[in-house]
Amino acid sequence: MIIPWTVKRQLTFLFIAALIVGAAVFSLWIVSNNPTCFDGKQNQGEESVDCGGPCEACLGEIKNLVVSWAKPFKLKDGVYDAAALVENPNLFLALPSLKYKFKLYDEDGVLVAVRGGETFFNPGEKFVIFETGIETGKRIPKRAFIELEQNPRWKRIEKETARLVVSGKSFTNDPFPRLTARISNKSIFSADGVYAVAVLYDGEKNATAASSAAIGLVDGGSSRQISFTWPKPFAENPASSEILLRTNWTEQPN
Repeated sequence: MIIPWTVKRQLTFLFIAALIVGAAVFSLWIVSNNPTCFDGKQNQGEESVDCGGPCEACLGEIKNLVVSWAKPFKLKDGVYDAAALVENPNLFLALPSLKYKFKLYDEDGVLVAVRGGETFFNPGEKFVIFETGIETGKRIPKRAFIELEQNPRWKRIEKETARLVVSGKSFTNDPFPRLTARISNKSIFSADGVYAVAVLYDGEKNATAASSAAIGLVDGGSSRQISFTWPKPFAENPASSEILLRTNWTEQPN
């Protein structure tokens, strides 16, 4: 029996299609029968579903970041800084990346300026997110609000880190404001990429100004002098000051 050429071609196409479908079904069968860290099942020695054991560490309960305050600070006419004190209440959870956005409003609630950025948060860390040189034109911001990224990707970190300590703070207001201090690394671990923000407070503990400084490497057991400045004298000396230090431990292996 001679099979027409057109029928042979159709049979060939059907055979190829059957092979493709069969390969897809076989692949799905292989995936479904081999445990992974993304199969939605607690298997292969995992502590919980798709975490622990051979997978990434389980995160457990995650607490939201806490914003204590957010404020604009005038640098000069039409140019402002914005700062927000934020705390990570999770003792073993970190954020390698967190996007944020400052919004500045005038006294009528009109949006004056927006500035976005990206940062990180170490476990249990309290730090000031700081943006400088925000141009506002002729409008005067009276309050600031910070929006934090929703559903960021958390990471569990359990390790010993360098202990940075601030001492010997001194403030002068003339001829221009200057806050100096000494930071010491009280551990044997070096701390690289150290970054600091200084905040000045009035007698009622309201933040009145902020400034930042990139410090770099602080070897274990060593200390360094740091300083923060502002462009013109304040009407009154601050009642107190706070210097917050950080280095990015989320990039270091556990």
